Amino acid sequence: MDANKNDNPNMPEALSSAEYRTRLSTKLNCLIAVLEVAIAKISKSMDLPGANEERLLKIRSNLENTLSICHRAKTTLERTGGVAKTAAVRGLDKSEMTARDYVELSSIDEYRKFRKMPPITKEDLGTLDFDELARRLTES
Repeated sequence: MDANKNDNPNMPEALSSAEYRTRLSTKLNCLIAVLEVAIAKISKSMDLPGANEERLLKIRSNLENTLSICHRAKTTLERTGGVAKTAAVRGLDKSEMTARDYVELSSIDEYRKFRKMPPITKEDLGTLDFDELARRLTES
């Protein structure tokens, strides 16, 4: 695979490339290491006098969530090493979770919920009250 193809992969075909999976795995490992160091620094900062504990807790929580996603992505990448061709052949089989589903959704229940829902249509977007949606999202 050339470098340009590694930067703009054609999924799921790219996962069948051992070189691409190795590069992706290396990037994930580096990100995991950076996140672990950041979490450790936040934990040390919380012990300092005058630390804004509430803010640091939020930051640490976000970092830990991101780290969890990275670990799940790494596990999925390792699992797909031998089954990447199967995923490419499976293509449109919606009954199984994809690597993307596994990483983006927080639970199997959430996956099941979204799998049952129909795709969003242009008509749905036409009836949506964006101001109300923005208000509801900022309240949480």
